[in-house]
Amino acid sequence: MNASAEFILPPLVQRRSFLDQLLHDNVQEQDGLATATFKEYHLTSAYQPIFGLAHRRAVGYEALLRATDAAGMPVSPLEVFASAETTAGIVHLDRTCRMLHAGNWHALAAPDRWLFLNINPRVVVEGSNYGPFFAELLSHNGLAPAQVVVEILENEITDEGLLADAVSYYRNLGCLVAIDDFGAGHSNFDRILRLAPDMVKLDRSLLQQARQHPLARRMLPGLVALLHEAGCLVVLEGIEDETEALLALEADADFAQGYFFARPAAAELLAGDPTATFEALGRAARATLRDDIASRTTALQPCIDAFSRCAADYAAGVELAAASSTLFATPKVLRCYVLDAAGIQVGSNVLSHTMTTVLEPRYQPLRETAGCDWSGRPYFRRALGEPGSVQVTRPYFSVTDAAMNITLSVAVHRGGVLHVVCCDMRYPLDGME
Repeated sequence: MNASAEFILPPLVQRRSFLDQLLHDNVQEQDGLATATFKEYHLTSAYQPIFGLAHRRAVGYEALLRATDAAGMPVSPLEVFASAETTAGIVHLDRTCRMLHAGNWHALAAPDRWLFLNINPRVVVEGSNYGPFFAELLSHNGLAPAQVVVEILENEITDEGLLADAVSYYRNLGCLVAIDDFGAGHSNFDRILRLAPDMVKLDRSLLQQARQHPLARRMLPGLVALLHEAGCLVVLEGIEDETEALLALEADADFAQGYFFARPAAAELLAGDPTATFEALGRAARATLRDDIASRTTALQPCIDAFSRCAADYAAGVELAAASSTLFATPKVLRCYVLDAAGIQVGSNVLSHTMTTVLEPRYQPLRETAGCDWSGRPYFRRALGEPGSVQVTRPYFSVTDAAMNITLSVAVHRGGVLHVVCCDMRYPLDGME
């Protein structure tokens, strides 16, 4: 085919279907393996398993392009796509890749496994101008739409309407839709809410940040929880070692993908048993949990014991300032305060005489808290749910002093009236991250 005219496509009504064109012009099958050529490149498929962290087995495989040049040297998919140059060329190459991946999938195909197919962002937006293709592709390869997860790089698509139309198209076919590399570039939750994808693949950069920074590590489970609230399954990709796999477990991700579990390979080479990997990971996760509980207990138990005595004295009629005097000898205790049964703070904070804090002038409007409504706070709600039991929050950014704190709380009766006694501590405590 003449390279200069290679992608000058005639009007749709005058040409063969795109699938027929690919099968006739540049996709070959030999001994059950589909290969293709694009310009001087030789193309074939590789697949990387995506594991269910609870299932402890591969629930799907992402299809990946592998290419060599005329000299037989490996080249990156980015280089191959850069050679396409025009939109018509990119559509042609992208569809060639999907044809290859669907054709080589038979060695892995099973009703309980998904095939993850990436679609180039320009094809997502403009592919419909080049005629129907995807439904015909699935039919030709005996793939049920429900077996296919279409991956879309949403942060490279600026036209909201065309992006929404593309998501609707694949969903109406019966496929699942995954937003890829979420957390990179300009990803935002607005698009998650508008597009309502079935899955979200979190960019590896989020995992790297969680590994390097305690704050990012604390935030990652919250991000996963938000995506779950939005009705999305969550994939953490780019997991390269056990530490990152443990972060995926800690974050409560649904699926994991990366070199730690399996490298991409041709379909017929992906027959490894992941049992040993998951058993070792489970042992490491349990050991990490035991260590975390032990360090947390060591750091918090003196505070909990002193706070329990303070709350008991308050319930017995001792004024809060006197009841909390010994509590303030515990490191990093900032203040005590009392809420009524509606969550309204009764009186001002009783401040520690040993843990001095200086509120920045910028936060002066937050200083007085008497009469504040804390009824929405977890420490209030949990205390009401388990009267008499000390509750401990996760670290959070406190509006009282614009800093990271932990709060202890307990519901007690004083003179027959329900009160919730609270104690704020500066985070982190020694031995905690």
